[in-house]
Amino acid sequence: MLMPKKDRVAIYSQIFKDGVCVVKKDPMLKKHAEIDVKNLHVMQTMKSLKSREYVRETFSWQYYYYYLTDEGIEYLRSFLNLPGSVKPSTLTPPPRQPPRSALAGRGDRSRKYDGGDKKMGPEGDFRPSYREGGGGFGRGAPLRGY
Repeated sequence: MLMPKKDRVAIYSQIFKDGVCVVKKDPMLKKHAEIDVKNLHVMQTMKSLKSREYVRETFSWQYYYYYLTDEGIEYLRSFLNLPGSVKPSTLTPPPRQPPRSALAGRGDRSRKYDGGDKKMGPEGDFRPSYREGGGGFGRGAPLRGY
């Protein structure tokens, strides 16, 4: 399919930056949700990358989900002239979080609830009664003779 090179570069740079791409199965859609390109161009570009095994495809509920493979990362790096140190965001580790002990003093959640004077459960004289020998409530009398 013929498309402007700036559209292809925009699609490639977006998928390289994120590592994934979500495309709605709607070729008549004017613009893609994340990229300022026609949705049909994104669909066809991803289809081309899939045929060359640069992306994996999953389809669910009228949406295509594409994931970059290692070969796809290398291809996009060479196409976009990026250094080897640049990686998609799916390959970068998430920021480290402080240990849970450092967070223990924050907020009201760290306080222990001792229950106070409130007593849980029924009082001592509560005796539930169940009907003996009959059907359930609203079901009428049980059938005899069977």
